[in-house]
Amino acid sequence: MIKNNTANTGLLGFFEKLLRMIPHIYLIFRPLIKFTNFFEEDFHYLKKIFKKQKINIIDIGASDGISALFFIRNLNPKNIYCYEPQKNFYKKLINLKKKYKFLKLFNFGLGNKHYNEKVYYPYIKILNFKFVLYAYSFPVKRELEQQIDLDFLIRPKICYEKIIIKKFNISKGKINLIKIDTNGSEFNIINSIMPVLRRDKPVLIIENNNIKKIFNKIKFLNYKKFCVQNGILVKHTNQKNVNIIFK
Repeated sequence: MIKNNTANTGLLGFFEKLLRMIPHIYLIFRPLIKFTNFFEEDFHYLKKIFKKQKINIIDIGASDGISALFFIRNLNPKNIYCYEPQKNFYKKLINLKKKYKFLKLFNFGLGNKHYNEKVYYPYIKILNFKFVLYAYSFPVKRELEQQIDLDFLIRPKICYEKIIIKKFNISKGKINLIKIDTNGSEFNIINSIMPVLRRDKPVLIIENNNIKKIFNKIKFLNYKKFCVQNGILVKHTNQKNVNIIFK
């Protein structure tokens, strides 16, 4: 699904929009965000939900570990189960695990069955070196092209990678929080993780893709959908927040 990044407001929204205009600037500054506490207010509200509670987290679409680092700094994770099918991003997670041993890494995506598929991502070349632009992986090439046209003044190149999708194996311990950010595959993933939703009813924070369809799928479990506006959790109707919280 195409994301209009103007949904982010305030300093973070301005900073992110500025970074995304020029691929070379984005390439330099995007990794640096991991060393700050800049994040959408929907994520920051999780601190109010969990406080100091020791929790198990599933991070689906873990990318280079940016969400995992937010959870480590702001929550109290016992384990973080990181699912990331792309090799470039997974290598970053391996380096992160050297410092945080409670990260559990899985180099595949989640779906209803085992299969391979293509995922498309943008990159730029500098002196014959290829640099991947993080957070821009899409299962549909046309959607990636539209997102690039929306965000960038200078168009990067596009290539693809074949990734592995597997069925979800339910964990033994209780899961308290699941984050999903996969640029359009969220509904298929919800189908895959349904056993853990039934068992634990964890809090979900999901990128705003196919939210109505997802809600219709899980509302029988008494989930309600919310978003955060000006630091307050409100019922979600049609607000264009980057992420939606289900609890």
